[in-house]
Amino acid sequence: MNNIKEIKEFAYQNQVPIIQEEGLMFLKQKFKEYGCQSFLEIGTAIAHTAIEIASMDETIKVVTIERDPVMIHEAKKNIREMGLEDQITLIEGDALEVMIKGTFDCIFIDAAKAQYTRFFNKYSPLLNEHGIIITDNMNFHGLVEHPERTQNRNTKRLVRKIKEYHDFLESLEDFHVEFYDIGDGIALARRK
Repeated sequence: MNNIKEIKEFAYQNQVPIIQEEGLMFLKQKFKEYGCQSFLEIGTAIAHTAIEIASMDETIKVVTIERDPVMIHEAKKNIREMGLEDQITLIEGDALEVMIKGTFDCIFIDAAKAQYTRFFNKYSPLLNEHGIIITDNMNFHGLVEHPERTQNRNTKRLVRKIKEYHDFLESLEDFHVEFYDIGDGIALARRK
């Protein structure tokens, strides 16, 4: 795979969840708008988002965390084939256990949905003063708004966790949070 189109194709064919196109456009737009130069991603998958962000400008530094060995293998291959090893650092391990040094202009949460609140609490201290934290899948295919549409117990529990994270974000005193009905639902948090 040596281009982004092939990476997307691979994602669709192998049911790898990647950010929806509108969500990606929003993320890139906000990244530019806030003058971001560094990006921390929680949940690499096959490095689609990391590559999209790094490709915006060669000065952008990306750190991305992934724990699934199959995804790590695919992500490393994609990063190498896109020639972005100097810009993208892939951290292998559980995002709740690994230690990350440095601070970031943009933190993107897109990993285990049930852990969103814990990810936010762990990584928000690494946010630069004027930085932003963006979370994907806030609507989770419309199920957060309409949990009655699923009978699956695990899905119901996941949807409840996302709803709890939504409420957690709304209750933050030191962050201004906006919710957008873009892609699969996006939350943007920035320090007050």
